[in-house]
Amino acid sequence: MPPARTFSRISTTNNMGVDNRRAKDLSYLAFNFFSTIAVTFINKICFSRVEFGFPAALCNIHFLVTWVGVEMLRRCGMFETVKVRVTDRNFLLICFLVGVVTPLNNTSLKLNSVGFYQIFKLLVTPVVVLLEYLWDRKTLSTARALCLMGVCGFVLFSSKSDVSFSPYGMICASLWVPLAAAYKVQWGRVRKQYNTTTLALMYAVLPYAIVVQALVSPLVDPPGILEFVWTPNAIMWIGLSGIAAFLVNFSGFLVMGNIGALAHVLLGQVKTAVIMFGAFFLFASTYSEMQLLGAAGAVVMIVFYTHVTLREKEGEKTRAKDDTTLPLIDDSAASTNGPKVVQLTK
Repeated sequence: MPPARTFSRISTTNNMGVDNRRAKDLSYLAFNFFSTIAVTFINKICFSRVEFGFPAALCNIHFLVTWVGVEMLRRCGMFETVKVRVTDRNFLLICFLVGVVTPLNNTSLKLNSVGFYQIFKLLVTPVVVLLEYLWDRKTLSTARALCLMGVCGFVLFSSKSDVSFSPYGMICASLWVPLAAAYKVQWGRVRKQYNTTTLALMYAVLPYAIVVQALVSPLVDPPGILEFVWTPNAIMWIGLSGIAAFLVNFSGFLVMGNIGALAHVLLGQVKTAVIMFGAFFLFASTYSEMQLLGAAGAVVMIVFYTHVTLREKEGEKTRAKDDTTLPLIDDSAASTNGPKVVQLTK
């Protein structure tokens, strides 16, 4: 076979491989995008139209469906289980946080407008950074700190301009933000401690988190769940909510594992915008010009923060590589072409 034809065939095969990988990555992103939007709107329908006003009970349904889904993935060989120490304080803390954070999150969605709920979630990133400094002494560059200050400013500006502001919703959201940030930080620490995957840790944590949620339910949910009428319509929407919650977790795992954290963060900002517009059409949500301006500013600041973070990490990798390699002259390899330069790793 002529060399040109062989090279052409190899190039075609490589291009097909790249195209297949891109198609797979796009399918993961689309999967996460639509499942996240779906669970937000379906949950709001459960609270407002189905009138299932029990956020913690809905979370228990989410966790039960998710645990069953993760068990099916385990049986399919997608991950190996991890042995955890039930007396480990770090493990107990993450079980407590997972069990408390999700009911508060759903309560915030129940009490607040979709726009307020979605924008207030952007405050989690600055609080995560604060907790990482307090717990692990991780510091920030000036550029990243300014971006996060901008996020806080724009979120507060947007929240103040919310035309459907609820004091109780504000209190609930304010309680949720630091706990959600602690959950994100602690999840990463426990994953690192046990050197395991997200799915394996979910499989270990969920049974204990369900117990915590069952204990929290009477404190969060209003009385009357036993009198709730389980109509076919209610069963359909609540069941869809549980399935969507599992799909959000699974699709997020696929994006983080196959594409990376940056894509996950940036996709989150797109979802924020789409959810706000969707709430306008589905729930007749109204936004003031100032609220939209604050929301747009907060999203832009998060995108800038992500960009600056990545650029700084790339710089750190380059410096680390320069520090760990030394150019040496290999005299034994000298020839008429001159000495050979080799790299020695410390």
